[in-house]
Amino acid sequence: MKLVRYEYPQAPSTSAFNRLFDLGMPSAARFGELFDDYWGPETGSHQPAVDLYEDDQNFFACLELPGVKKDAIDLQLENAVLTFSGSYSEETKGAKSDYSFQRSISVPDGVARDKIKASYENGILTVIMPKEDTYKPRQITVK
Repeated sequence: MKLVRYEYPQAPSTSAFNRLFDLGMPSAARFGELFDDYWGPETGSHQPAVDLYEDDQNFFACLELPGVKKDAIDLQLENAVLTFSGSYSEETKGAKSDYSFQRSISVPDGVARDKIKASYENGILTVIMPKEDTYKPRQITVK
């Protein structure tokens, strides 16, 4: 079984304020990134991590979405790209925060696209993408 954890690469900050702190040193760059946590353009949205793996019969994609209700999750398949999106609210110490997420992955070649299934249980979204028969391994007898 092959397991691949894909972390979406974070683009370097290009704001003028953060470039002031970059100075070509790693510690200075990290200091500049602190400001992105509070005033960055992505406040309130994120991309959940996706675990991708396969067995002989299927490809799998698992997302951790704690606190998200099943009916708040939207899955769309278009042009061999599977997009997960949704939104949820979180209330802490009397303050309500709204969050949204979106993540897209490429569907591998050889997937029976009309047989893709998804299930959501205990905060884990599992998408099962069955392989077409031509892509499944088969035993060849030597004569």
